[in-house]
Amino acid sequence: MRAPDDTSKEAEVRNIALAWGWRTPSKEIVDIANHAYIAKQTKSAQLLVDMGVITDEQRTKWLKSKPSSTQTIEWFAQQDAAVTPVVERVLALKAAYPYYDVLAVLSIHSCMHEEAIAKRAEELDAAVMMIEETVPVVVFSTFRSLINFRSLGRAARQKDPIIRTVGTEVQLAVGARDEISTILKSVRAADDSAGSMESANVWSASSGENQSKAENRVITRLIDHALNVGATDVALKPFRNGQIQVQLRKFGEMISPKTVDDNMNPELARHVVSVLQSKSGANPTSSTQRVPTDGQITYRSGSGDAFLRLSFLPMNHLGELRNLTSVSIRLLPRVESSISLTDLRLDNTVVDELSFAMRSSEGLVLVVGPTNSGKSTTVAGAIGQHVQIFGDRRKRLSVEDPIERYLYGIQQYAVPPGIKDEEKRFEVMLRAFKRHDPDLIWVGEVRDKVTADLCVASASTGHIVLSTLHAKDAVIAFDVLAKTVEPEKRFQLIESMALVISQRLIKELCPHCRVIAAPTSDEQILFEKYIRMVGEKAELPDRIAHANDRGCKHCEEGFIGLLPINEVLPFSREAKDAAIAMMSGAARRDALAKSRTSTLLQSGLQYLADHRVDLDAILV
Repeated sequence: MRAPDDTSKEAEVRNIALAWGWRTPSKEIVDIANHAYIAKQTKSAQLLVDMGVITDEQRTKWLKSKPSSTQTIEWFAQQDAAVTPVVERVLALKAAYPYYDVLAVLSIHSCMHEEAIAKRAEELDAAVMMIEETVPVVVFSTFRSLINFRSLGRAARQKDPIIRTVGTEVQLAVGARDEISTILKSVRAADDSAGSMESANVWSASSGENQSKAENRVITRLIDHALNVGATDVALKPFRNGQIQVQLRKFGEMISPKTVDDNMNPELARHVVSVLQSKSGANPTSSTQRVPTDGQITYRSGSGDAFLRLSFLPMNHLGELRNLTSVSIRLLPRVESSISLTDLRLDNTVVDELSFAMRSSEGLVLVVGPTNSGKSTTVAGAIGQHVQIFGDRRKRLSVEDPIERYLYGIQQYAVPPGIKDEEKRFEVMLRAFKRHDPDLIWVGEVRDKVTADLCVASASTGHIVLSTLHAKDAVIAFDVLAKTVEPEKRFQLIESMALVISQRLIKELCPHCRVIAAPTSDEQILFEKYIRMVGEKAELPDRIAHANDRGCKHCEEGFIGLLPINEVLPFSREAKDAAIAMMSGAARRDALAKSRTSTLLQSGLQYLADHRVDLDAILV
């Protein structure tokens, strides 16, 4: 038989990947498909030789003594333990099933957080995953369990919770047992940490109740639309006549929704707010609210799972009969993932400093900035870097209120819901963490003296601690933290500090329709005034870019996304000495500020010079 040429082989390999459910297979997936292509045409014994697992001499010797009733791969595994780790890979690939060494190429299916599915996955030693966020796949730790699952009878298939949820056309695969075990553990930890409050506040878009009532259908359509267009927030803004204006926040700007009504009549608005208050736990009794309240909802629909953090602000206008309430909904999509620092579009200075901090055995790392500045995402990237460096050789714990994003490689815990004292809720968890032998601790936010003191105590006793803080810049963040901890702990704070990063997100111009021109005199005056205000030296480029308000087919009103800009303050010995002098009153803020390796202005100016942002973006 004539050997296939390179073109026909490449086409067949790609067809294998497509048959596995991949629409746009990456190089990594194509490599796995290529291995399957080779395995299909090669005998198991020769395949082991080609893989370098055994020698040609061993193959010849073992084949002579192999019983006819025993599979070659199983017989070889009995002869040498070195064959055992590759048995499942060889069996899967020869049967044209994919074998995933690393499950990070897939994402966890949302159904894994359902009790029946999680229990069945544990029984099978398998994980229900997603290919390219669209195609479900069950990944088994052994080829035999895959075959058993595939061979289920009709009655068993109808009862199986996984098949009932993801359908009979689900893809099947084999993967590394350690990877599957890690996912099963992370799902258990996430579900255990969610707490009774979160379990109670679940909104299922497909439920009969949410489909039958008009106000519930409106909420579902609105949240689905917001998730589909990539909005970060939904705002329900009341008018005095009782109507509500609906707006979304995207790229940092408030915009009108395109496929749902941007106004609700008074009757519908009243019902929508009432449902949101009740479902989120902000007002379970549906009584008249006169003080601000917060709530949360775990949202599940075909558009994806998300955590909704809701804020209700009564307007309390005197003499008004209506109880007008403004609602803000923060959307936090819940997809378990590993976030890479290099995928966050951060400057190399930021990546280098965070990578260095993650290689250390202790120290406090803070990411600071206003709301919606990507702080938690950058922290998640740092944790992903720690996982990449150390893998499972380090233990990582987080305490969050609430858990906003599930991450690989870290055990995530929500603060206990039953403790009324807000400070005690974090204190109980953080004190327990110190007895739980972690290497890295993520505290969702430094929010009070208790969390500040415990962060410092953990960072100065052999742990890496990451957290976020609302602050204007890196130096102010340190000052805020120093004045939050007890005075006698400030020296301990300074010595435990490793890094402070300040962050903003600015809008990126569309490269297809942006307008590039020399700055106007008004822009030059505005820039010089800003430079004097921040106290830095800089010059405006000779030519700058502006957004095309009309936009084009590639963008929305001239913008295509968001870019991070950062200020970086590594706490070198020089920086620590400057901080000590500043705290004692012997030096000004400037002494510590000189240790910054990059500022927000410098970071933004580089984008301005490259015509990726306009002048307004860097005036932060």
